[in-house]
Amino acid sequence: MKKKKLLSIMLMSCMILSATLPMMPGGLQAVAAEQTGAADTVEATVIDVTRYGADPTGVQDSAEGIQAAIEAAKQVEGPVVLNFPKGEYQIYPDRAQKRELYISNTLSSNNGDRSTYKMKNIGILLENMENVTLEGNQSSLIFHGKMMMFSTIGCKNVKIQNFDTDFQVPSVVSVTAEKVEGNTATLYVPECYNYSVSGTTVTWSSDVSPYTGAPYWSYTNGVGHVQGFDMTTGTLTTSSDKFFSNVKSIEKVDGHRLKVTYNSTPSFKAGYGQQMRRTTRDHAAAFLWESDGVSMQHVDLHFLHAFGVVGQLSKNITLDDVNFRNYEGSGRTGVGSADFVQMSGCGGTIRVVNSTFEDPQDDPINIHGTFLQVTERISANKFKVRYQHHETSGFPNYYVGDEVEFVSKSSLLPISGAKAKVTGVVGPDGHGGTMVEGNGDAADTSKTDLNTIIVTLDTDMPSSVSANAAALENVTYTPSVEIENNVFREMPVRGILVTTRKPVVIRNNEFDNVAGAAIYISDDVNGWYESGHDEDVLIEKNVFRRCGVNQGNYSAFIMFDPTVNGSASPVHKNVRIKDNEFYFTNRTANVVNAKSVDGLTFTGNKVLRFSVNEKANPAKTILAVGETVSMNVSTAESASINAFTFNGCRNVNISDNVYDKGVNRNVNISNMQNSEVTIGSNENVTIGSGTQAASEMIYVSSDPETVRVDGTGHVTGVKTGTATVTAYELVGGRKFSTDPVSFTVTEGEAQNPVSEKILSRALTVKNPTDGGYSVSGESVTIKAMGQGLWNTQVANNIIVSGENTDRGTGKFTAIVKMSGKTVRNYDEAGLFLYKDNDNYVAVQRKHGNGTPKIHVVTETNKTPDENQNTSDSTESDIWLKLVKSGDTFTGYYSTNKTDWTPVGNSITNSAIGNSFGVALVAGTGNNTKGTPFTFSDLEINGEKIALTEDAPTGGDSGDAEKLKNVKSGNAILASAAVSGVTMPAFSSDTKSYVTTAGKDVKSVNLSLKAKDENAKIEICRNGVGNAVKLANENEIVSAENGGSEIKDQKVDLVAGLNIITARVIAEDGHTQEIYRFLITRTGAQNAAISGITVDGKDVAGFKTDEKSYSASLTKGQKTVTIQLKDLGEGAKAVLNVNGTAYNAGDAIPVSGDTMVAGIAITPDGGVTEHYSLTLRVPSDSNAKLEKVQFGSSIQNSGNFNANLKEYTASTMTKTSKVAFTAQEANAKITVKCNNETVAAGTGSVETPVTMKKGSNQLQVTVESTDKSTTETYTWTVEGKSEVYLSDLSYESNSATGWGSIMKDKTVDGKTLTLYDGSQEKTFEKGMGIHATANLYYNIEGMGFKKFVTYMGVDREANSEGNVKFNVYTDDKQVYTGDAVTRESKMISLDIPVEGVKILRLNVDKNGSDSNDHADFADAKFITELADDTTPETVAVTGVTLDKSTAKLTAKGHTVDLTATVAPENATNKKVTFTTSNEKVATVDANGKVTAAGNGTATITVTTEDGKKTAACEVTVEIPTKEYTLPTGEDTLEVEAEDFVLYPLNGDTEEHVHVETAEWASGGKFLNWFEPGDKISMNFDAPEAGEYEVTASYRSGCTDMSTTNNAFNWEGTNVESGSVDVIGETGATTTHTVTFTIKVTQAGKGVLSFIANSSKKGPQTDKFVFKKKAETPAPTVVAVTGVTLDKSTAELTAKGQTVELTATVAPENATNKKVTFTTSNEKAATVDANGKVTAVGNGTATITVTTEDGKKTAACEVTVEIPAAPDPAPEELVDEVKKEIAAAESKKESDYTEATWKAYDEALKKAEKAVKEGTASKEEMQKILKDLRDAASALTKKEQTPSTNPQTPSTNPQTPSTNPDTSKDDTAKVGQVIKADAQYGVFTYTITGKDTVEVNGITAKGKAKKNVKIFAKIKSNGKTYKVTSVGANALKGCKKMTSLTIEKNVRKIGKNAFANCKNLKKITVKSKKINTIGKNAFKGISKKAAIKVPKAQKKKYTKLLNKAKLSKKVKIK
Repeated sequence: MKKKKLLSIMLMSCMILSATLPMMPGGLQAVAAEQTGAADTVEATVIDVTRYGADPTGVQDSAEGIQAAIEAAKQVEGPVVLNFPKGEYQIYPDRAQKRELYISNTLSSNNGDRSTYKMKNIGILLENMENVTLEGNQSSLIFHGKMMMFSTIGCKNVKIQNFDTDFQVPSVVSVTAEKVEGNTATLYVPECYNYSVSGTTVTWSSDVSPYTGAPYWSYTNGVGHVQGFDMTTGTLTTSSDKFFSNVKSIEKVDGHRLKVTYNSTPSFKAGYGQQMRRTTRDHAAAFLWESDGVSMQHVDLHFLHAFGVVGQLSKNITLDDVNFRNYEGSGRTGVGSADFVQMSGCGGTIRVVNSTFEDPQDDPINIHGTFLQVTERISANKFKVRYQHHETSGFPNYYVGDEVEFVSKSSLLPISGAKAKVTGVVGPDGHGGTMVEGNGDAADTSKTDLNTIIVTLDTDMPSSVSANAAALENVTYTPSVEIENNVFREMPVRGILVTTRKPVVIRNNEFDNVAGAAIYISDDVNGWYESGHDEDVLIEKNVFRRCGVNQGNYSAFIMFDPTVNGSASPVHKNVRIKDNEFYFTNRTANVVNAKSVDGLTFTGNKVLRFSVNEKANPAKTILAVGETVSMNVSTAESASINAFTFNGCRNVNISDNVYDKGVNRNVNISNMQNSEVTIGSNENVTIGSGTQAASEMIYVSSDPETVRVDGTGHVTGVKTGTATVTAYELVGGRKFSTDPVSFTVTEGEAQNPVSEKILSRALTVKNPTDGGYSVSGESVTIKAMGQGLWNTQVANNIIVSGENTDRGTGKFTAIVKMSGKTVRNYDEAGLFLYKDNDNYVAVQRKHGNGTPKIHVVTETNKTPDENQNTSDSTESDIWLKLVKSGDTFTGYYSTNKTDWTPVGNSITNSAIGNSFGVALVAGTGNNTKGTPFTFSDLEINGEKIALTEDAPTGGDSGDAEKLKNVKSGNAILASAAVSGVTMPAFSSDTKSYVTTAGKDVKSVNLSLKAKDENAKIEICRNGVGNAVKLANENEIVSAENGGSEIKDQKVDLVAGLNIITARVIAEDGHTQEIYRFLITRTGAQNAAISGITVDGKDVAGFKTDEKSYSASLTKGQKTVTIQLKDLGEGAKAVLNVNGTAYNAGDAIPVSGDTMVAGIAITPDGGVTEHYSLTLRVPSDSNAKLEKVQFGSSIQNSGNFNANLKEYTASTMTKTSKVAFTAQEANAKITVKCNNETVAAGTGSVETPVTMKKGSNQLQVTVESTDKSTTETYTWTVEGKSEVYLSDLSYESNSATGWGSIMKDKTVDGKTLTLYDGSQEKTFEKGMGIHATANLYYNIEGMGFKKFVTYMGVDREANSEGNVKFNVYTDDKQVYTGDAVTRESKMISLDIPVEGVKILRLNVDKNGSDSNDHADFADAKFITELADDTTPETVAVTGVTLDKSTAKLTAKGHTVDLTATVAPENATNKKVTFTTSNEKVATVDANGKVTAAGNGTATITVTTEDGKKTAACEVTVEIPTKEYTLPTGEDTLEVEAEDFVLYPLNGDTEEHVHVETAEWASGGKFLNWFEPGDKISMNFDAPEAGEYEVTASYRSGCTDMSTTNNAFNWEGTNVESGSVDVIGETGATTTHTVTFTIKVTQAGKGVLSFIANSSKKGPQTDKFVFKKKAETPAPTVVAVTGVTLDKSTAELTAKGQTVELTATVAPENATNKKVTFTTSNEKAATVDANGKVTAVGNGTATITVTTEDGKKTAACEVTVEIPAAPDPAPEELVDEVKKEIAAAESKKESDYTEATWKAYDEALKKAEKAVKEGTASKEEMQKILKDLRDAASALTKKEQTPSTNPQTPSTNPQTPSTNPDTSKDDTAKVGQVIKADAQYGVFTYTITGKDTVEVNGITAKGKAKKNVKIFAKIKSNGKTYKVTSVGANALKGCKKMTSLTIEKNVRKIGKNAFANCKNLKKITVKSKKINTIGKNAFKGISKKAAIKVPKAQKKKYTKLLNKAKLSKKVKIK
């Protein structure tokens, strides 16, 4: 399995901390995880799934353990990590979660699939959870049977990461032909598959359930649907079953092979494979429903059962590094059953990035919505809509609040005014029920079903929204889509399908070998009903190779195909296809085929041939001097493609593309005008017919003095000797070369000079193909290689004379001689008057439907007619003639050129006009190509037209200098050798090789050499279909990758398939060629071991069928060694201990008391075997069980796990034997059954237990050796009186191939239905079986007494069904049946089976076995517990109390709690009561609670059965004695111990409590008066006023200034206060302190003394109270309130103030004193008079409070101080100072009053700005400008002002739109300039005489990676120093990776380099920087490093930190 390298920071923290933090109960662990973007940390909880029963060793089923961990996670607040320690986890469907779900594009409504498969088995299910991470740690999840791997339902923020998933036995069966010899083939079957052979039938089956012993599925032969996979080419196609049809015999042979003999030679070759599957999509691989923010990252999905990853009505889904591919060495070729990714009706953003998609059975990605058709317009705003496709329904497609829009079915366009919001929904809820939401009417539920939804909208819809004419789309659930950096290879249908109106980006992907269109965009309201239209599509920088090659309907690289005819307004719009590379072969129709698109741009793309192998084939290579021969260059693999087809498109733009030879540069259009297509001037693309790019040939001789070659490839011998000639073809920006040809020149003159002929250069060849035509003498031969010109066809090798030549208006005649007859259907050839491919008239031979004739064919705008014809001549040579007169044409033929026979009647064609060519054309529609036709003697209007000419024999060889500037596209291997196996001979033209290897061949050596020394070679093994963009670092096995030659590279072989791929990458870096070497190897297939040793000692009790073992270690042991005995040949073993992999024999560190080693043994070919070994250090405090053994009589519901304490089980027998073993040999075990002790022992106990019908409780208690720990394990065992047959496993069956044996279903998967004599009766339980078959049940020892069932032929069968039932017990026939049919009354069977070992149920055919669908209905065993008369035990399900809270106010007071046990008829209702705090309250056995002391206590009731609990919170508040406060001269003395004590948390040991001492009054005092404690007394005050209190105490505090002892008081009707107290060291003396307490009103009150965190209470003895005498006070008018004149205020500058005025009421209040306070001094302060002063940004509440009554009023003050701009640079200030200095030379008297006044004002502003020094750069620039403008405008009194004074710039600080100042010699401060070219890519602002600031960066600069801020620049001949970088100057330069700042820079502005996210390297050379603006480097790479001058490091570090530089950035 491939390794993952990435792990989230949070999880890394979790994992590190997990080693140090204690584990919480149940496996929960709290860790500190960094909260992104926050300064604080958030508690995340890590839940270890293994502590809940999940098994990382791969031995046990982990389904229940994983779900238990998920349930625990649901109880946790905050983020949760469900952690899977590294290992292998088995997940079976039997105990997996099950939900009824309806999933888009899956189950069909047409054949009962929905009801049959509506329940889904889900391996890992998250429901209604948030912030959950499933962390796999690269674990493997192995699924079984038919099930879903993951599902999130109603979840938010879920991450699924670092997993590797597969199925034990994939339900797609992959088989490969290893060898084909004559009529016999050897087929390789991957080792994961189980199969058997009977006659000519192969039965495939899954693994068996560990619970039932039965397989989950079984199929036969071709299974159902077959997809062919040619591994020699990597091509997938839908196919017929070639392996298991026409079969004579099948034999199962060694090595997981089948030997199949056929009745005739099979149609496949070695290397061909079949992927075979059922078409029922019963599950999805993963289901993300109604979830938001789900991501899958670093996940490998090796198989997806039934369907792919489905997102449905979810938002924001990310797949990042999710790889859909087989694992290396699996031997399989199929990865899934259908689509890989299906996003149906999703919203937000769908991201699919960095992922690999290989070998699906359908489309890898399909993102769409769902149209529901309107079936009823209930009202103007209420509609019934219906799902239309049979595989989509049952789920809600709309929610209240969603935006929806109706579209027209006929046009697919939105209906005007038909967009609205949903207010009500009635329809399916996705779980099989009905939902009613919003204002939906519940009464409508009867009108809906799984297919129908009724929606109510917030507005009325136009009348055009009507039944069957409109469909409804959910606009809310249309996503933005990002598909980037993915690899798609070996696609059987199409690549990416996406329909959404939100932006779509498809970028940087690679597509290779896609049968249909790589990108297919539809919008379908007639078939699949997948919505909707696309409005913004960017297809950019992708590489497409060999796409559209095998799907005629989708034969294009990119296709837009909405379900309209193209004649209406366009459906899609705004499509940009740019900067892509398309590599085509000869099987793709178009580069782009687009229908109904408005705004399609195709620009910057390259369209190139995929494979080019140039060859030279001269007629001879030995020449005489002067003799000439042609090089005769051709391409071994020719390819052609038509560029564009557009239907109903608008605004199409084609420009700046590169086209290779073979591209017919044409645009075929329909339903649109030519004017809708704009073609760039250099495209050479035309509408209608098109031409191919002309290649340039260059020929190079190694010795021109010996052998000369000219520009046409003609080689001439010059003098004797030898030289080589190489031909080069330059086209499409690439060059291709032939192998050098060696020529030898002999002495003497040429004896027989060869006169070479070539095609006349006056002729044009359209759509040429290599070898498609040839010349000889005066004639030309054209081979019928491709189609003709009929309708939309495009012919190859059209030879045209005078294309588009003006022929005038007179009569026109063309004659040609043609030799050759048509020999096959649809051959044709003849003479054409040719306008273009779609407008012509021809006279030609045609071979239609077996009858050759001569036709006159006319075609006008793609409408052809061939009705004019006559019988063909018997002669091979005929003459053809066409005569044109105006628009009338007549065709003739002759055998002698004298006697002419008309061909039918004359025809008319007005489209030809007077400008046309004369063409010779040959074509065919037959699969067999190549019929030759020879043309000669062409005449036009009587003038002979030469078809050939002599080849020139001299001239130049071409511009050889061009070769140096063009990189080679040669990706051809020159040689290849594979040693170690017998491989077919290598040829560079043959791209695949197939062979076999025995088990002794463990590796091969490859030697490869490319023809071009500048090419590169890479070798890969397995997992890589076509070696495009390798995703796995382990795939490249060549140690010498990157070279053009690889020698003896060792490649290890796995058992089974080895696809070794050599990828040759040409010098140009783009062109590739693929060579495949397929080696099927036989493995040893032995995973056996004979035992396990630990530190050299055998592990006891080893058996091959037992998988779990344990062994003991010694205390203090540091390492342990595990060895495996007699490991099978070639097998590999890996030990996984605590997530770390070890080899057998390694020294494994011992950690903790217990370690579990997972042992995985992978054979050399075969299925991995798993063992679990628990290693334990003995511990006397360990009280856990090691092993539980129930035998067959008790069935436990799950795997035993020592950490889990509660289980459920079932039994069918009264007496069962059980055994329990403790982990420690000396631990004591006690076993109870139904509350009675049945056994006890030490170390282990084995005992019989007696069960009864109903609920039983089996309880096992383990006491540790040292008696310090006990653990109790409980099993609730259901005693069953009957057991259904379908709940048991059958040992074997002998079913025919008609169908699977079905549990609880018929053979066809329907409800069991029999005829009872009067009507049909259905059954939920039973077995469906097809005759002839046997079922065997091993029932020995299971306590069964009898077997009962109904038998019959199911009603689903037709009249042909006819069977006999027979029943056997231990081979004794106990029932013999007569023949029955579907009309027969069902048979009732009741037989005894007590003591029976094997029950055999037989169904035999009675005649034909057609429709023999037999049922054993309601089949069950009656157990011995059925006769149990013991009252059935009814288990307790819960308990409640009659009170949840209670309050007691006196010591000894009681309250009775009554417990109610549920259910009412529970057998054991015993309960116990406990208290959490006996010092507060006690409770007796009957629930009576008694108050003991103040505080709170929780009273808990617990049931004996099931340990169910309920609780009551009891509060005890015992009031103390009430004291009457004294009056007059009286005093009151209160002992401190008589106060009510409230110790913190009820702690009376280390908090306040009563102690005794002789020094204390009454002998008692209060001690430990600690923070949080309180003492209280109740009082009754006869009158309000002040009381003098004298307290007696002792204290150890000695200094009043540092004392931490005090009396702090508060209370009811008491003003708070405090007084510090001191004493002496040791608190040895009693002191008193007197203080005043004010009672605010007469009556009852409470006085409390408290201790807080800063002042504790002293040792307290007593308090003496005395009323203070009071002076009569004047009449006091109390304050009733206060108001402020403002409730809100806003301040916008620091120091700005606002006055608040307070008004106290009433006006005559005695005390009007108030105080003002602020809630936030950082925002605003306030003085005593209410003046508020702004300090900083924020809000502050200013509160006024009256001294009397504490009445308040408030004003909310908001301070928003604009951020201060950067101060003006020094250089700019200096310029202003110069202007100020210049004013001294000016006199007011010299100038007019008006101009001087303006100047004087500008001058004063400048002087003030310089003095204050706070002006920003922009402000200072304006001040300088204004001053200069005013100076320029000064007008002397004696002068007349100019009529055209200089007009200053109105905004000099704004950069010019054209900052180039190369023509301006008067550049001034503030002006924006460009530097000379050599000084970079910036714009600059002049800041001084010779200084500038970097102002911004150009578009060209933004594309640069390495950026430099120069020390100096030149502009316009002037040199400037660069002293600063302006604010935002380089912000957002995302391409920049390195930055250098040179020596003159002094200042860097705010945000200067912000968000340069890839900036990693910064070098600062300047030592002068004094200012770095805020966030100047915010958002640069966190891995960045800044190198600064050593002397400035401290200073610069401070500046950078102040500028908020990320702490993760290093400063060097």
